[in-house]
Amino acid sequence: MKSLSLFRAPRQHRSGDDAFSPAFAEALTPYFRPVILADIWPDWHHTALNTFPLSYVPFRHRIYNRTIMYTIARNAVRRLGANGVVCVRGEMWMGDATATLEREIKQRNAYVYNYIDNWFALPALAARAKARCALADAIVVPTPRLQEICEELFPGKTIVAIEEPVDCGRFGPAVAEKAKVPTLVWAGGPFSQSELVHMRDILAAVYRACPFQLVVLSGYKEPDLPLTIPWTWVPYSPANEQEIIPKAWAGFCWLGDDTYASAKGCYKTKTYMAAGTAPVVTDVGHARQVLRAAGAGFLIPDNNALQWIDTLVHLLSSREAAVLEGVKARAFARDAFAYERIAAEWAHVIHEVC
Repeated sequence: MKSLSLFRAPRQHRSGDDAFSPAFAEALTPYFRPVILADIWPDWHHTALNTFPLSYVPFRHRIYNRTIMYTIARNAVRRLGANGVVCVRGEMWMGDATATLEREIKQRNAYVYNYIDNWFALPALAARAKARCALADAIVVPTPRLQEICEELFPGKTIVAIEEPVDCGRFGPAVAEKAKVPTLVWAGGPFSQSELVHMRDILAAVYRACPFQLVVLSGYKEPDLPLTIPWTWVPYSPANEQEIIPKAWAGFCWLGDDTYASAKGCYKTKTYMAAGTAPVVTDVGHARQVLRAAGAGFLIPDNNALQWIDTLVHLLSSREAAVLEGVKARAFARDAFAYERIAAEWAHVIHEVC
């Protein structure tokens, strides 16, 4: 039985923490021996680097990144075993067009590259990985649209679309009680807070029709948002995520109609579903495919303002409707995004090509 190493970037560079996690590694153990979860460089190191004073930024990005950080990544590669399979999540070295570290992996192991959805949903950024993708025995992507983009960029390469797993179990075995008052949640990274600006007038109209509590679960610093309704900021943490999202009556995700939105994996939408919270999402890309397959949640065509308002008012006016939609979404998520299902698909691809 082949050995398998899951080689991942730091938490800050990953889309969620469910793929290439200890639980995902455990789910792969029936197919590979051993399964090793390895870090390109440790989280503590990246955290320490971000504490450097702003005046050190040129040093950090030019000298330090290309010496000490590169050495850490190279040594991590050389600690990998030989004659197995190595799956890399994200870039081994940011912007390294020569894919030096991937070449070292390929000398001793089969090599599978896992595209994450956030950065590489943009074709221009996907093209930046041309050298490493040329080396890969297979490329795994999280959405069919991203698969199409990569097939155009890397003709003849084995490219497979496999859903990202979601740790549904972190929200508990039973459906959580909903908040006593109508509650709407938006969860996301600071880079995507422009969604809330786009929704400002829509949220104000919903609030006039049905007052509700808006919770913004995001980052480590309170965002400066030009919203005209009351809202509460809660800093992101696993504990806060598990406390806030299941109790919300609905969660929303506003997406544009660009290539990025149509190709990304919509991890946020899938997290709402895993928590048993009804997702309300723009009708585009992978979000469309997931919710149509689930037969749960709500899709808003063309970000139509009136439909956004009507849908959110409907859910926030009826706790029963919110619970019903959340239960359906959660049941689908626990099957479709389960570690065991996704691990079996990964194993099939790897055994086919490596």
